[in-house]
Amino acid sequence: MDRYKRKDKSCFIKLTITSIFTILLFALTSYNIFKCLNTGKSISKNKKELIIIKKELKKQEKNKIDLENQINNLNNLKQNIENQKKETFELAKKLELKIMNNETNYKIAYITFDDGPYYLTYKVLDTLKQNKIKATFFTIGLGKESCYDNNNEDCTKLYKKIVNEGHTIANHTYSHAIFKGLYESPNAFIEQIKMQENLIKEKTNITTNITRFPGGSTTAGNLKNEIIEKLRQNNYGWIDWSAQDGDGGNLNDTDTAWINFVNTINENIEVILFHDYSNITLSILPDAIKYLQDNNYVILPLFYNSIKVNK
Repeated sequence: MDRYKRKDKSCFIKLTITSIFTILLFALTSYNIFKCLNTGKSISKNKKELIIIKKELKKQEKNKIDLENQINNLNNLKQNIENQKKETFELAKKLELKIMNNETNYKIAYITFDDGPYYLTYKVLDTLKQNKIKATFFTIGLGKESCYDNNNEDCTKLYKKIVNEGHTIANHTYSHAIFKGLYESPNAFIEQIKMQENLIKEKTNITTNITRFPGGSTTAGNLKNEIIEKLRQNNYGWIDWSAQDGDGGNLNDTDTAWINFVNTINENIEVILFHDYSNITLSILPDAIKYLQDNNYVILPLFYNSIKVNK
């Protein structure tokens, strides 16, 4: 009897050990299967993430190329504008000669703005753009870091805008100080010209070669010829005007401005004087442009080789 008990006990131990081993084997197998499944999921997840990363890199590369193209376009902007201006001025010169020789019914109007830039110049530029017109801006520099008509704005930013929109930027001396030393001597005048030339160069990378005497050339009095000689020595041309609306004086209403403007338009090649601080001029500008076009005028920006620029 004891022998059978010992035998049952031995079988039980063996069965227990076998069961434990089987359970351990099952657990280990299950763990490996679970690990493999998770590894598969991880690989699949990694593949998806890799695809997303590749797409993002491709997108970033495209953005980089687009940005480089934009930079190249900006770098070429100045040259493109200059090339267009050169072609325009060559055609304008030919047209001037045809007009002078009575070989065409077309006429030319050079619209010019003095004493700016002002904050109002933004609206002047918008009006010109809306009407697809290029003009000429005779600029000064004194006090332009704070716009006369908006002290919170820096008007020197407008130098570049004028150039980038295809207009001619010209020199009206740095200070425009007619009664404060500008016409003290030819050297004093040229010093002011050079100061403004340097400012325009700094802001636009353009060197100007056209000027207008503040107040007109007669304001220089006995110094006029000496100043002109100094301008020649510095490769500058100068110009007055032949038509205006009177906005440089005591102009009170648009009716008077319009009458002044129309009554002074009588030459085949006109140089029109406006000021870009005048709201009255701004208000009649669209009608003035239409009037000129209706009367067969081609409206152009000034250029150094124009017959209207004295050299």
